[in-house]
Amino acid sequence: MTEGANNGEGNVVNKFSKDNCIFCKEALLEVGKKTEYGAVIIYKVGSTKKDGWFAILSPRTGGDPKSDFSIQIVPFGHLTNFSQIDAYPELARNYGIIFSKVSSAVGVVIKDELPDGEERVPIGTYGKCKHLDEHIHIKIFPWRNDIGQPFTTDSSFQRKEIFKDAEEEFVKMKPVRKAGLKRERFDQLSEKLISLLK
Repeated sequence: MTEGANNGEGNVVNKFSKDNCIFCKEALLEVGKKTEYGAVIIYKVGSTKKDGWFAILSPRTGGDPKSDFSIQIVPFGHLTNFSQIDAYPELARNYGIIFSKVSSAVGVVIKDELPDGEERVPIGTYGKCKHLDEHIHIKIFPWRNDIGQPFTTDSSFQRKEIFKDAEEEFVKMKPVRKAGLKRERFDQLSEKLISLLK
């Protein structure tokens, strides 16, 4: 498991940002506690860097802040590549547990808020290993509104109209801007998700 550079206080320092790893700090928080940037820990499974994961409800979303939200699932340990999960059987097992439980809870929240007659429960996920020492994380969110546009790996993406300028070809997409959830909605979501994940 990658531990990164240590700042002498036991915190992992990310080379790409020069900051302490926020996820390493958050792994120490209990369910219901808020992070430095106002997110809330909504679920934890496991207890060590070799088997633990936690889920965080973000105070911001790339979708519609009135109806959408975003959750991140993160390992306790400072993993920097998804392939490292395979080296720890209990971590892999607990990944399956947290991913399925959080996805189920997200599905319940979406379904409870659907307009009458609507039955589709759209859920999207996203994860990446971009920086050499970035702590991996997976985002789970309602796949709709501006954040629900076809992604480059979707077959529907290749059907988008292609435009050309003097330099290259491109497709049009709606801009996605993160927006904060209102306090009341954020608190209601936190409570509901924590309850569903017990």
